[in-house]
Amino acid sequence: MKNFFERLSWQMIFAAYLAIFFLRNLLMPNVADDYSYKFIWDGAGKGNLINGIDPNRLQPVESVADIFISQWQHYFSWGGRTIAHIFAQFFVWQEKIFFDAANVLVFAALVILLFKVGTGLSLREMNKSYLLMILAGIYFCAPSLIITTVWLTGTCNYLWMCTLIILFLLPFAESYRHKNFVLGHKCLIPILGLIAGWSIEPGAAVTIFITLIFLIHFRREKNLQPWMKVGFIFLLVGFAILILAPGNLHRADLIGDHLPSSKLQMLHANFFGGFLPVLMREIILFVPIILYFVKAKTSPEVTKFILTFAAGSILSLVVMMFSPIFPERAGFPSTIFLIVAALAAFKEILPLVENFFSRHLKIVTIFAAVWIMSLIGCVYVEYSFHNQIAERIKIVAAHKNDDLIVVPPIKLPDWSETLLGSRTWDKLTLLLGGDLKSYDTNNRNILFCRYYGLKKIVTPKE
Repeated sequence: MKNFFERLSWQMIFAAYLAIFFLRNLLMPNVADDYSYKFIWDGAGKGNLINGIDPNRLQPVESVADIFISQWQHYFSWGGRTIAHIFAQFFVWQEKIFFDAANVLVFAALVILLFKVGTGLSLREMNKSYLLMILAGIYFCAPSLIITTVWLTGTCNYLWMCTLIILFLLPFAESYRHKNFVLGHKCLIPILGLIAGWSIEPGAAVTIFITLIFLIHFRREKNLQPWMKVGFIFLLVGFAILILAPGNLHRADLIGDHLPSSKLQMLHANFFGGFLPVLMREIILFVPIILYFVKAKTSPEVTKFILTFAAGSILSLVVMMFSPIFPERAGFPSTIFLIVAALAAFKEILPLVENFFSRHLKIVTIFAAVWIMSLIGCVYVEYSFHNQIAERIKIVAAHKNDDLIVVPPIKLPDWSETLLGSRTWDKLTLLLGGDLKSYDTNNRNILFCRYYGLKKIVTPKE
């Protein structure tokens, strides 16, 4: 086993992982919000995500102009995540294979950016230890993995926006480590700052915090450059556009009946439904950080870097505590920031880690086997899901003119939720919108009918 692992290069491991990731994307059909964003947002009505919407008001997206019209109405009647939803609406309008390929490239970019920001090393210095640290951190620690990295609409909101945030932070991290760093293409900084601020609420808020820490450091070091100030200003502008979207208040009015009735109930629900589960999933990422402080603690600069991103990770969860709702998927930026901190610590203790695992090869073998079996399990569940959706489409095609079509609900293997959790489809994900409902006024059912030209469709009552 040791000789086999030594013969593998990090590029071979990365290529194999990306191939599996591509397969998972191919097996993911359009579901849930994907159908909502296939249509121009109904800003004058209830939007596209409320039960009981009028299907006759919905017009399909047929051009880039339609996407911008849709997002203008979305901004004023639902929410400010305009950039994420422009991506989503573009890709649900196109053949899905284009998104599948693009998503693999974005995932690969995130891994490389995390390595660069976390370690400060060049890509030539990447090795298997760093790569596996990043891949394992995302796979085992990121919340709601199927939603945040594979499902089209969720991925545009989380994976893609976090990748752009880390890209914006890269030159700041490089300048922090190398005082003589010279940024090329300075004209991109305002664009990246605007996008990072106009991304997703917890990620953008923490990006402001981290960037501010960098700016204070650069000022003390008398190395505060104009592009840094410009990037920060545009970051704030983007965040203001995101947070001050009139649609945020309008959406709160529309879904008010589904929100906690008091601040105390909201905090209770957010803590036990979002903050605690995400933090518990991330606990393992604190191990290299703790080991750094116990075994290494190489320099004040490295220590401050680690603490800044670790604090940013916790701050991301704290920010979401004061949101009306805190779904676990909203903790994805927290995991990304924590991986950066863990990588910075991991770099300083790498000889200790590699020496430990070289002496305990069985641990490596067991972990690799568990990871591979888990990935195989995810692919199996998603293959089953894909086939069930394909069968549903066949039923729909055969009964298109019926007044009411009843289709079987999606069934998951009994073992999948226990062994795989939300790394793939689970019952909670299906319940919260991953499948159709047994009543025809549900927005998922209505949009499905509108897209396929049906009258009514439901699943059997249970």
